[in-house]
Amino acid sequence: MAEYYISYRELEKLFDQYIAETPNNSQLLEHKAEILAALTGDYEQGNWDSANEMISLWENQIDKPSQLLLGSRYIRVQQIMLDFLKVSCTSGLIDALIVYVSQGSFTGFTVSVGTGIAVALWELFTTVKKLDDWDFCVYMQAATHFREYSEFTIDELKSWLPSVAHPDCNMHNSTWHCDYLVAGNCTFNQTPKIEEALKSLYGKGLLLPIKENLKYGFKFKK
Repeated sequence: MAEYYISYRELEKLFDQYIAETPNNSQLLEHKAEILAALTGDYEQGNWDSANEMISLWENQIDKPSQLLLGSRYIRVQQIMLDFLKVSCTSGLIDALIVYVSQGSFTGFTVSVGTGIAVALWELFTTVKKLDDWDFCVYMQAATHFREYSEFTIDELKSWLPSVAHPDCNMHNSTWHCDYLVAGNCTFNQTPKIEEALKSLYGKGLLLPIKENLKYGFKFKK
């Protein structure tokens, strides 16, 4: 996946564009600083104080842009993360995670809800960033349809992947090389490969298997 440097100001503008494309975007607007802190911070080993500091920097950047606390600096990002950021915003996935964290209990921790949101999103972004192409494809397909399908079956997932009847791939682009795209045809849409990717995503803590009314499927792990 392509990787390049982007300024903090450019990243914020890109995020603003994704917010504008998202229906019912009040949560994204309210927690913009936390989301940007999750994208640009490093909170290994539970460094939540660092999350607080990054949120504060972004809040100052957003409220008082003339100060340019971050604007002239650059960070290195993968295209995979910008693709995922857009999908997770417009599909409602980030909204759902924000609501889940906001309703959670922080008993025993001197942690604000904002910090909890930033760290939870950072953990999600960090895990997604490490996905292999085939895992990323399946997870992105599921995330793209999150608003309508917070839970889904393998058959539903297969219907979202390219097929002979609908050959265009909504994941593939010039920055992402896919080994399963052969001569313009997707060879991934086969049950064993999909099951292997779903099992991998379960092992990485991104999806959970479910069973309801004798129907097996998956849901997003919060």
